[in-house]
Parts: sequence; C-alpha cells; structure tokens
Amino acid sequence: MTEAVIIELQPLPGQYTRLAVLVKQMVAQVRDFPGCLQADTLLAPERDEIAIFHRWENADAFGDYLIWRSKQADFEQLHKLLAAEPDFKSFTLGTGA
Repeated sequence: MTEAVIIELQPLPGQYTRLAVLVKQMVAQVRDFPGCLQADTLLAPERDEIAIFHRWENADAFGDYLIWRSKQADFEQLHKLLAAEPDFKSFTLGTGA
C-alpha cells in the first residue's frame, strides 16, 4: 500500500535559509530514488518552519531510502542545522471507505 510521510524540521535560530536550500537539494535527489512517487518541500518562512512530504510505493521503499540517506554526507549537514530531531509521521494511504 502507498505510504505518505511528513517530516517536520525545526531550524536553529538564523539557519532557516541555509536549511531550506539544503532540504530542496535533498528532496530533488529523493525523486529519483526507487519507489518514490512524490517528494516536495513545504516552506513557511513566516513561521520558521520547513517540512518535507513524500509518497512511496510502500513502507519498504521508504525504509530503503532512509538507510541510503543516513549514509549520505548531506544527512550530517542537515542535522547540524536543526534545533531538534526531525519529527517523522508516516501514514498508509487508504483507498475508498
């Protein structure tokens, strides 16, 4: 079943723009990952909020992506710009009633 994932990021004070640029680059890479159906960056600069929305063919595809991402250099850069750990929310998309 299709999996939707929302990742909320809280930038360190003064790091919103740097984090937004990095996240946009990372999201562009996600789109080419096997099993990714959609990946978008959600920006709310007036609230100092950044979120990422993904849709995956299934939870296993998202799990494979997380393993791959954790080994990339930009993953460490991302964490240096965060005030808190990312907040992950995952949902199985329902079809019909």
